[in-house]
Amino acid sequence: MIINSCFAQSDSKYQRPLSPWEVAILNHMKDSTLLAHCKSKNDDLGEHVIVPGGKYYWMFSENVWQSTLFWCNFSSKHGQASGEVFWPDNGGWLQDRCASNTCIWAARDDGISLRL
Repeated sequence: MIINSCFAQSDSKYQRPLSPWEVAILNHMKDSTLLAHCKSKNDDLGEHVIVPGGKYYWMFSENVWQSTLFWCNFSSKHGQASGEVFWPDNGGWLQDRCASNTCIWAARDDGISLRL
């Protein structure tokens, strides 16, 4: 399983402090559940089993220092992957791909990617 995206960390000039966000993980695999364990420095969201066609999501506000970072460990019968699913966004890359402050990650048989 592969996570397809560009992972970067830096100070944000496009995201506003305390702005509300949502991260969603969708399971588009036909025949496999997806185990997602997501966390930040301060919050462990626990393990979640996402059935085919299912969704797991959470909402949060970016901290005042604009350093909010969430990452997930994923596993399914197709493999394992780990990666950041929300990060400080200096160049606007994440902001441009997360319409209305909602980042949607879709797991398919060949990997996980940010849905545009």
